[in-house]
Amino acid sequence: MSEKLQSQCILLIDDEPLQLMILGRILSPHYQVKVANSGETGLKVAAEHNVDLIILDLVMRGMSGFEVLSRLKELDETKHIPVIFTTGSASSEDEAKGLALGAVDYIRKPFTELIISLRVKKHLQLVDQMKNIENLSLTDGLTGVNNRRSFNQMLKSVWSSTRQAKEYFSALMLDIDRFKQFNDKYGHLNGDVCLKAVAATIQETLKRESDSVYRWGGEEFAVLLPGTPSDDAMLIAERIRKNVAATPIHIGGEPVFVTVSIGVNSAALDNRDGNLALADFCTDLDKALYRAKKNGRNRVEKTVKHPHTMA
Repeated sequence: MSEKLQSQCILLIDDEPLQLMILGRILSPHYQVKVANSGETGLKVAAEHNVDLIILDLVMRGMSGFEVLSRLKELDETKHIPVIFTTGSASSEDEAKGLALGAVDYIRKPFTELIISLRVKKHLQLVDQMKNIENLSLTDGLTGVNNRRSFNQMLKSVWSSTRQAKEYFSALMLDIDRFKQFNDKYGHLNGDVCLKAVAATIQETLKRESDSVYRWGGEEFAVLLPGTPSDDAMLIAERIRKNVAATPIHIGGEPVFVTVSIGVNSAALDNRDGNLALADFCTDLDKALYRAKKNGRNRVEKTVKHPHTMA
């Protein structure tokens, strides 16, 4: 079995040990399998683990399959997970209700190993396809880094989680200096080569998994640095600036060099900074980039501090 299939995870929720054993025997040779013997436990496991597919018994003691499915669809962590109902009932009303609540399939008991295997394989293939589509929609096709749509989504999420954790938050905005002149001199195809090289350099400079780079648009890039105070963000920005300036872009066998201007903004998202809005933070970040360009380019500038922003 391929590593790809082994990485896919199926959660079995059933209060009958025999049913869990049968399903586990069929699926565990091909997939990661987690089990839960009640609806309550199943909800907890689904929320805490990276589950690709749930096989859920319709009739259970305590919380029914219908209730579990409804709860799954209410939670951001689990609402996207496809759910297959298993049932010994031949009721078309139950099947219609389950499908209306969001189930993707029904499998009748007693189980047939081939039917289980084929239906699970089909739905996991759909999961893979959806993940690929989502990844493409959030990735810049030229540079391979995250795109602006991804930036907008991640910025709100990281801002919220950092505020809840009462931590520092920093961001960078970068602009390739005189990029229009570069395009005019070397052509747009070489301009694309330049964009890819700069994106790769930024990505290679970032060391932590939590730090991320985005193509904002044109020749602009953004970097999110959760948990990073101002002094550290300035050091990272300066490291990026130096690395870009030192990285040759090979055009016609000759090395060409470009520079970047970088704006930096940082805040302490705790009670001292409770009134700072995300929109104001982004406005100040953009102003910092503008100052870096106005003051000579190939430099790093940080924002003029908000009264509640920590240096």
